[in-house]
Amino acid sequence: MRLTISALALTAVFSVSAASAQDAARWTGFYAGFATNIIAPEFDNSPIATPLQEGTGFGFYGGYNYAMGSNFVVGAEVGVSGPVAFQTVLGNPDFEFDNMLNARIRGGYAIGSAMVYGSLGYQVVNYGAAAGISTSGSADGLVYGIGMEMLLTDTVSVRIDYTSTHMNPEAGTLIGAGGNDQIDANAIGLGVALHF
Repeated sequence: MRLTISALALTAVFSVSAASAQDAARWTGFYAGFATNIIAPEFDNSPIATPLQEGTGFGFYGGYNYAMGSNFVVGAEVGVSGPVAFQTVLGNPDFEFDNMLNARIRGGYAIGSAMVYGSLGYQVVNYGAAAGISTSGSADGLVYGIGMEMLLTDTVSVRIDYTSTHMNPEAGTLIGAGGNDQIDANAIGLGVALHF
């Protein structure tokens, strides 16, 4: 995960330094895309000691971008994905995110065909039952991240982003958990979008 974050940062720096044209207006408008995400969850402030392996999920996202000046871009986005299964190292049934829904605002800096952005929003996750870990339930909390997106043509873009989510689970759904338990989830996402 750290190696992927470092690669993201280096790619962003290279793209920004290599670009010459500055035009945020190229990003203005609606977009919709498909994404795959590698998610690494963990239980925080919780007596649950079972570690979880990373899981891969697929989903869709869409939103609207608006150019502010020649370089700055702001926008709003919603995304839905799932299910994602996380295998436990103890051989118990998998812990699963049945579905995930998030809404984010994005702020970016565009240079040429590349845009580096940050995001902040809210995420809701429904999770399935797993022996010794949880009953079915839901969790919600803040999600924030950074990313880089690049236009391949005027209507097609690709992106990579890193997000971190800190969610409070529904009371009584994690086995043996108290009132301050938390589900953290870090994710690397790869996406392809059409712009309208």
